[in-house]
Amino acid sequence: MTNERVKSVGGYFMRFLGGVAVIIGILAVFSSLAQGNLVGIVLGVVFVAGGAYMLKRSGGASRARGAAPTSGSTR
Repeated sequence: MTNERVKSVGGYFMRFLGGVAVIIGILAVFSSLAQGNLVGIVLGVVFVAGGAYMLKRSGGASRARGAAPTSGSTR
């Protein structure tokens, strides 16, 4: 079992790496667009998607603390 501090440090590390991956991916897409390089565009999109996934898994896009979970129905 891990304590809360270890989970927090791991979350911050994933958030950092996810942010770096998104920035690198955006730069790669724009650079490849200027050169007309399709492979670079695809790799840039993969970096952006992977970085966004890491940000989501790190808890960066989680719902507010204390908010009650809602069920699937709207009734």
